[in-house]
Amino acid sequence: MFTQLLRRFASAMALVAVGLASMIYFMKFSKPADASAIAETTNAQTPHKHASSEDHKQCAANLTGKNLPATLLQNTDKTSLSPAELSDANAVIVIRYLGYSCSHCIEQLLALQKLTDRLKSARVKVIAFSDDTPEQNLVVLQKYEFDPAVFSFAFDPAKSLGRSIGAVYTEEDGAKTELHVSMVVRKRRVEFAHFDTKPMMDVEELLRRATAAL
Repeated sequence: MFTQLLRRFASAMALVAVGLASMIYFMKFSKPADASAIAETTNAQTPHKHASSEDHKQCAANLTGKNLPATLLQNTDKTSLSPAELSDANAVIVIRYLGYSCSHCIEQLLALQKLTDRLKSARVKVIAFSDDTPEQNLVVLQKYEFDPAVFSFAFDPAKSLGRSIGAVYTEEDGAKTELHVSMVVRKRRVEFAHFDTKPMMDVEELLRRATAAL
């Protein structure tokens, strides 16, 4: 009887030893998760609301001071366009709008168009991106006679840039939120951001911020 108990005790201790050895091995040799990946996962799962102007201000605060993702968009000629890379040489006003069918969005862009000479003088570029295809964007560019030396209309495939800046979001109830965003980007850094359910019509403020350090 005593011998059987001793054997069982020895077997249990052996299992404990194997478990401890496995834990030590895992802690020593497993690779830590990438911090940015953890942050993305955390942000994706954090409850997020867009119910008020204060929520939108928080969206803007989350982006301001950070580097704009180097996401590639498609220009009207279907070449790649990166607002982040373009901001290396010039201050860039980046507009996320909801496409040609959004009349308020077009109003914002036409208001910016009235500043074309001042934008060109300050060497400030405007990149307006949406879900519209390059063909649709070309129609807008030509119909309203935007100066291509200042204005670029770009297609955001799969809403990649929109999602990465927090302008496209799935709410807790499953509803999809699509926000208008106006940004000023210089040297890839977002110096100013405005999020809302409607476009930012104070284009003079956008120009002021884009030329502030010039």
